Amino acid sequence: MKKILFNILICSGLLALASCEKKVTTEDPSTITHYVVFELNGDETMLVPLNSTFTDPGVVATENGTDVNDHVIVTITDPAGDAVTSIPTDAPGLYTVEYMASNADGFSASTSRTVIVYDPSVTASIAGTYSTDIDQSIYNSNSFSAWIAAKSYPGNSATVTFTEIAPGFFSCNDLLAGWYGQIRGYGAKYYMTGIVALNSDNTLTLISSYIAGWGDSLDYIKNAVYDPDNGTITYDSSYAGQIFISPVLVKQ
Repeated sequence: MKKILFNILICSGLLALASCEKKVTTEDPSTITHYVVFELNGDETMLVPLNSTFTDPGVVATENGTDVNDHVIVTITDPAGDAVTSIPTDAPGLYTVEYMASNADGFSASTSRTVIVYDPSVTASIAGTYSTDIDQSIYNSNSFSAWIAAKSYPGNSATVTFTEIAPGFFSCNDLLAGWYGQIRGYGAKYYMTGIVALNSDNTLTLISSYIAGWGDSLDYIKNAVYDPDNGTITYDSSYAGQIFISPVLVKQ
């Protein structure tokens, strides 16, 4: 009996060793691919004065140490995400220049830079935190405060912050003045983030906007004015083709 058990153990061990051997095949040989590597000439963010000329400094593109600049495809997009052939400098704007190239195996890589056309004559700043005047701010013909009282919305105040990102350009954490995120209580996912440009006459131009909760943007902002004497920002905005919000923002 002991001899039989001993033979079984030996056989089991041999089977285990056999199962551990790696089967080598040439059906799926491993390969190495070298992606194109980019080095930006100039800065990642470039400031271009109004009515000047923008000259793209380009990139240095290499694949495994070999120059492949002639393979680089350059794409310019405007704030709306539309492709343009060149960067106009007759009005403030924010553009993205993307450099893309594919390697010998067909795998692509890319890098990009931001180009901001700004007005050097703008010296004022709207940076700071603003309180939404709920009595003066309007949502579809009625004040925020009237809607809060009628609908028992959870929020009865809201704040908006503008942060300078370049001369005359400011990011805003909620261009809807807290209507959905704070007044209605939907949370930060429903803030309409965006970028505006301050002009020399203290009017504001909408550059871009986006609300993550619904994945879209404002239809427009018009009649936008910064009043430095009173520290207020006012404008009329349209969203989803049927929602009109005219906030009055008072600097804290």
